[in-house]
Order: sequence, then C-alpha cells, then structure tokens
Amino acid sequence: MKNSVEISPGRQRLFQDGTGRCVLLHKAGIAVSFSLGEGDAVCVVDRLEGIDFKETGNQLIREGWKCIGPGLEYAWLIEKSDGQ
Repeated sequence: MKNSVEISPGRQRLFQDGTGRCVLLHKAGIAVSFSLGEGDAVCVVDRLEGIDFKETGNQLIREGWKCIGPGLEYAWLIEKSDGQ
C-alpha cells in the first residue's frame, strides 16, 4: 500500500543518535528508522505507522537523540510502500 503524505518542513523531523542511526518522523504517524552506509547509502531498519508524532519525538529527545532538521532529503522514505 502506497501512502500519499504531504512532504514539507513543517510535517516531518529527522533525529540522529550519537552512532549515526536516524529516525525520520512524519506527522501522518509514520516513523522510518535507518542508517547511512558508505557513500551515504540508506539502509532502512524499520518502518512503523500509527505512531504519535509529538510523543515519539519527545521520547527520542529524552533518550539522547538530536533533532537535526526536517530531513527533506530523506522524504522519499516516507513515500515508500511497506513492501518496497
């Protein structure tokens, strides 16, 4: 199933931990966990739907993750279907 969501800086946030793992959150209730490999290759670890945007972001911050921006360069991860 392909999700059609609004991609804009106000609708998503990119978080990163100290090891370089990333989580992209979207206000449509989508979270995509990924890491960056050589040459900035994206390796998707997990995709969740039905999450609470604000609570998940707050929890990541409490756990030491940093919000590093809207992450628009990774917006295509939000549009990916579950089966990829």
